[in-house]
Amino acid sequence: MSCTLLPAGTITVPAGLTAGDQYRLIFITADAYTATSTDINYYNGVVTAEANSVSDLAALDTSWYAVGSTATVNAIDNVGIDSGVAIYDLNGNEIASDAGTTGNGMFNSSGYLLTGLNTNENDGLIPGYVDVWTGTYLGGVPGAHPPLGSASPTAGSSGTNSGFWIAHSEEASTTENRLYAISGVLTVPTPEPPTAFMAAPGAGALMLAVWRRRRRSVSDFGREMRRSRDKPGKSNKRQLPWGMCYTCIDTNE
Repeated sequence: MSCTLLPAGTITVPAGLTAGDQYRLIFITADAYTATSTDINYYNGVVTAEANSVSDLAALDTSWYAVGSTATVNAIDNVGIDSGVAIYDLNGNEIASDAGTTGNGMFNSSGYLLTGLNTNENDGLIPGYVDVWTGTYLGGVPGAHPPLGSASPTAGSSGTNSGFWIAHSEEASTTENRLYAISGVLTVPTPEPPTAFMAAPGAGALMLAVWRRRRRSVSDFGREMRRSRDKPGKSNKRQLPWGMCYTCIDTNE
């Protein structure tokens, strides 16, 4: 199945979060793969490679996991629940409150997400619906639904926030579909302090010394000008401390 990618912007720190807040990111891979492997590490490796092919995501220096189940590993265990850590797509939309099974968790019993998933890692939106391998069902476990590596694994559908996002159909494992990729836990960084001169050790004392020196220079100039007035008939040209010239002429001539 092909689709047209619409340009968007990759948001690696969702709006509204502050320094120290924790969160996770999720996207749909731009490339498609078969689901013949029974090894969950294969799928984790695939989504990690796609994430790290994008500099903004690679810079996060985090782990990436496929939202999928095999016969031996359940999706909920593969990605980790991380209770209370919200999940966002790369457009900054909150997808779920965490990867748990309660409330607005990604694997809740109703299957509903806060927002449908339709963003890939390449700053692109995927319009419409495309099939995405999951091998799992509500609750993050396969249940009666065929896992990845079986003859006809379970596939979800992008673009919907209903339970169909995770379980929509069963397809031959040799079919090429996309995968959901979710990050490890990320933390909003603390902003760097401004690099103004005051950040340098001793800068404040240096500025104070300069100010005092300039103030003394001005005072000394004033005293010299007053002495000049006592010398009649003499024009006195003086250089002000800040580079300007001032001429004093005795008016008693």
